[in-house]
Amino acid sequence: MEVRTVKIALGMIIKSLTSDDVLMSFIENAEKYGHELECAIVAYSHRLDEQAVKRLSKKIRLFAVDIGNPGYCREQFKRLGVSNSSARTLLECPVDLSSGLVPYGFNRNIVMIEAALRGIDVLFFVDYDVLPSVLKKTPTGPVIEEVDFFGAHLESIRAGSQVTTGEYSGFNILPTASFDGMEDLLNGLQKAEMLEYWQSSPTHRGLAYQTHERNPKPCKKILGGNAAIKLSAFSNLPPFFSSYYRLDNELFLCRGEDTVLGVEIVKRGIVCTDIQLNPLHDTYKEYPAEPNLRDDPVTQERFYYACTGWVGRNPFLNYIRGSDPEAARVFQRERLERGLAALAEYTSNPKFNSVVRNFDVSWDSLGRYVSEYECVLDAWNEFLERTDLT
Repeated sequence: MEVRTVKIALGMIIKSLTSDDVLMSFIENAEKYGHELECAIVAYSHRLDEQAVKRLSKKIRLFAVDIGNPGYCREQFKRLGVSNSSARTLLECPVDLSSGLVPYGFNRNIVMIEAALRGIDVLFFVDYDVLPSVLKKTPTGPVIEEVDFFGAHLESIRAGSQVTTGEYSGFNILPTASFDGMEDLLNGLQKAEMLEYWQSSPTHRGLAYQTHERNPKPCKKILGGNAAIKLSAFSNLPPFFSSYYRLDNELFLCRGEDTVLGVEIVKRGIVCTDIQLNPLHDTYKEYPAEPNLRDDPVTQERFYYACTGWVGRNPFLNYIRGSDPEAARVFQRERLERGLAALAEYTSNPKFNSVVRNFDVSWDSLGRYVSEYECVLDAWNEFLERTDLT
């Protein structure tokens, strides 16, 4: 009996593809360890450097998908008979691209839809600030070591997992800090599980390392920048989803498109494995320089937008988990206000106090988030009816 070759693709979302460095590192990593990639799919929203495309195209079939005009997807939707309303929902960016921002869930879905239409079986998602290397702790200091990124994921996929993922090594999104309002702030951001880690950050400096031994284990969440997904799993899953909100004429993105999908993975019994391979994530784009939350305006700005993304995420996350939204809102707002005041004092940056307003606007937008999700889900189900993701 003929055994069909499993088609593997590398997927990435990026604002502008101006360099081939990160993509090339993954392509060459696959080559080095003997893994054949069918193609790379890059969704970009703004600029595409033709020289970078030429260099990449010499190494791999590259599909650069314009978020503003995903032409191949549109053609295939029309061929498949997907309705115009569903095509608009899944393929038309819900915000003005001139803002420079695209909702995370929409971005990932474009890559996933393109992969499905290209006949891909396993899609690897990596972020533009992640490398196929890990940070290890040694007696002489941290070292960066290349690893078999694709092999580690495929090992668990071949053993029966439908989704594989892992944490990151490198600096955590929570920079080193020490102030009295840390517990209040994390409760307000719905990140309370990170309290012990953050409080001990003056000791470990916010650095996470790859352990020397990997022991894959079942898990209940995924990280979108370090994941492999059998596309057939989406015959029993909703697509990624995250929204956005506006405050004082500024557009803010809600985080958590992977967190929301993780909730559905658990609900629907999808086999998900933490492969315990933690690629280096250059979170603050300065590694090995340590991010300085207390004094560095650039670090503060990055963390500010992380906070606005978390408060954007949480209303819908509580809804999809089946929690009492109003109880969560009251609990989080009280603690957030106190925690932000302490953070603003610690950083001498009053801008952090304004995140309470982001919190209020996002919670007031919950009805819209739910309506958007139901619309995306209906469109996704129509797409599934006309494709074969089994």
